[in-house]
Amino acid sequence: MPRLRATLSGKRLQELVTAALEVFCRRGYERSQVADVAKVMGVSPGTIYLYVEGKEALFDLVIRHNASENSEWLEELKIPVPTPRKGATVEFLREVLDRKGQWPLLEAALAARRTSDIRSELDGVVREQYRLMTRHRAGLVLLTRSALEFPGLAEVFVLGLRNRLLEHLSRYLKSRIKAGQIRPLADVAATAAVLTQTIAWANLQRPFDPGLSAFSEPTIEDSTVDLLVAGLLLPA
Repeated sequence: MPRLRATLSGKRLQELVTAALEVFCRRGYERSQVADVAKVMGVSPGTIYLYVEGKEALFDLVIRHNASENSEWLEELKIPVPTPRKGATVEFLREVLDRKGQWPLLEAALAARRTSDIRSELDGVVREQYRLMTRHRAGLVLLTRSALEFPGLAEVFVLGLRNRLLEHLSRYLKSRIKAGQIRPLADVAATAAVLTQTIAWANLQRPFDPGLSAFSEPTIEDSTVDLLVAGLLLPA
């Protein structure tokens, strides 16, 4: 396959990834078509095929781009980007989501039997989760929207990363209940789920609600963290 970098710009490839992310987030994997991406870019569908072999190659490219710290590697791609082998996209995502050290404040809290300042610790643990979701908002919307449509995605994302986070949070809450530093809970696992889903709502649904999108990001973050932390603390 010849390299076409001399005639096809890296900037255009970046525009393609951005447009494809918008389409996949809005329509999900199953309902998205190459023609939808072409429409967003204002080009013909044939132009898209100069860069990728098809929808699966485009989805894989978007997944990898959202997992990267920068986009410099796009300049080195051999194009058109080929359709990945079966299971390659999910294997890559599993490696990304299984990386250690994703929740340093939560893991540090788990390693300690108790804390001298439970309010500050809770604030740090909850805010860490909030800011991670903010940072990876587009990628999380992408995965959530396509989790049940792309083979293997739900197992890695929903049953893998999310369940591992809930297990960590549940162990943390139990340890602080045992230490007498947060109040007893009706159900620890359910509380961990409510905590993560409240943060997910603030980051993944609320920004797209016309009636709620006017609130500033710092205001929503502080309000969400304050509400969750206050709900866990012992009565004064």
